[in-house]
Amino acid sequence: MAQVIKIKRSETADSAPSTSDLATHEIAMNVADKKIYTKNAAGNIVTVASHVATTVTEDDILALSIALG
Repeated sequence: MAQVIKIKRSETADSAPSTSDLATHEIAMNVADKKIYTKNAAGNIVTVASHVATTVTEDDILALSIALG
């Protein structure tokens, strides 16, 4: 039987967990900001992943074409 794992989450923009919100190595995410957080062994909240939207330009496509040959 499959197990359901739920992590702490927020959909409020610019909201990050505080040190009292997480146990060490527990995971939390903010859906609005597209960020994943954890609490490290030193007790600090760290951002593990963050989605950054980028725009692809013609220069980017040219550089990729040159790199791929």
